[in-house]
Amino acid sequence: MVYNCLKKLRSILYPSRCRLCLAPGRSARELCDDCHAELPWLNHTCPGCALPLPADSAPGHCAQCQKRPPQLDHCAAVFAYRPPVDHWIQAMKFNQDLTAARLLGELLAETATPDATAMPVSILPVPLHRRRLAQRGYNQAREISRPLLERGMALAEGRFVRRRATRAQSDLPARLRRTNIRGAFSVAGQLEGRCILLIDDVMTTGATLNELARVLKRAGAARVEARVIARTL
Repeated sequence: MVYNCLKKLRSILYPSRCRLCLAPGRSARELCDDCHAELPWLNHTCPGCALPLPADSAPGHCAQCQKRPPQLDHCAAVFAYRPPVDHWIQAMKFNQDLTAARLLGELLAETATPDATAMPVSILPVPLHRRRLAQRGYNQAREISRPLLERGMALAEGRFVRRRATRAQSDLPARLRRTNIRGAFSVAGQLEGRCILLIDDVMTTGATLNELARVLKRAGAARVEARVIARTL
């Protein structure tokens, strides 16, 4: 209730403009309804890898995920990695544009309901290695998680570390990403019986998310899901 009152007061005192067309926008997401509707939304996707399914296909896993089941129990992306979303993500990661992070986080919060709601759910932003965290000054996954936390979702309790400084996944072909990220994470916490909801900015092959899911399940997590801002296609 307090959160909603503060949001309403902020919208009155500081009316926002659409980030794209400069028309009056909504205070939280800084987008007008027309531009919001034109974003590259992803719908009807595989719950294992978040890639689009054929329009006439029934809901379910794609052939590749049926052949090689992922560690993730459910995965969804809000958008395709296309303009303007890709520009906002790059601005957030490389130009310290935390207003873009806020916008992306609000858009994520609109759609980030966990698939499994019968068990306790905790949010875990994908960890950065301490070296990259020092270079950037913040973890972009944590920044885009803030609106979810403000809405009452809990942060996972424990110690979640990216203990090995890996090469950037974006620099590697798909076949090398799994080996690059293997063993990069260390987790310790009260995970038994919980659903962990991983939050990240971009998913390409899913190697990072699936490796983290594997480690979390070994540590006792009952279920691991992922929500990302964008999926490369």
